[in-house]
Amino acid sequence: MNETTAAREFPAALDKLRSHRSVRQFTNEPVSDECLEAIISTAQRASTSSNLQSYSVIVVRDPERRKQLSPLCGGQAQVTDCPVFLAFCADLNRAKVLCEASGYAFSARFIEYFLVAVTDATIFGQTALAAAEALGLGGCMIGAARNHPEEISQLLQLPPLVFVVFGMTLGHPRTDQKVTLRPRLPLAAIMHHEQYDSSKWQSAHAAYDGAMKATGIYDGRRIDLSRRVEKWQDVTPEGAYGWIEHSARRWIDPAAQRRQLRPFFDKQGFGFE
Repeated sequence: MNETTAAREFPAALDKLRSHRSVRQFTNEPVSDECLEAIISTAQRASTSSNLQSYSVIVVRDPERRKQLSPLCGGQAQVTDCPVFLAFCADLNRAKVLCEASGYAFSARFIEYFLVAVTDATIFGQTALAAAEALGLGGCMIGAARNHPEEISQLLQLPPLVFVVFGMTLGHPRTDQKVTLRPRLPLAAIMHHEQYDSSKWQSAHAAYDGAMKATGIYDGRRIDLSRRVEKWQDVTPEGAYGWIEHSARRWIDPAAQRRQLRPFFDKQGFGFE
């Protein structure tokens, strides 16, 4: 939170959004069907391109199926431990069916259609999490659901033109676990007026780097690229490892590039031009 806004009072709804934290540990209390349907139906009210609603969500409650999902999502224990796992999908399958039912041919090869579906699914998923938090639940987005796209597609029996954009663990947060509100980048780093201006990046990034170091989030969490980047050596001194170094390593990590996605998309029928 920025210093200029930290002391302000916000309406309860806005304050709720500003207090978002990722929750990765849950109680054994189940999430009711009524609660889940309220969350999903609320998320349906989110913005969607041309009212196409090019998304689907797969609700995974079965413990055995979540156990199978966990190693496909980076081996994260929260996938197994949460009462509900949601797989938010970009879905152009329905577009194809609707077009063909009207006597038209549909092609998913256009990047715009791909972006429409991914954007719709992302907005839908973020709104679902906000709705869940409004009901006292907590959750965490799982980008690692893209680690093994073909295996997850088979496990969830996804048809062509459908893929998981991200997952989400969901449940009642454990009250005995401390969940910290991490700072975000200063507005100077991400908000531009009238035209794009990167002149304030350096100071904004440096300030944020220091703020993130102070949280202790990187203690024991250095990214080691020695086995994935040829001739790479860790030369960052102790105490200097922060958001900038961590993010840079994240961007160049071959594991984060998920190069398996392109052949999977081709197999799913997108065939980008």
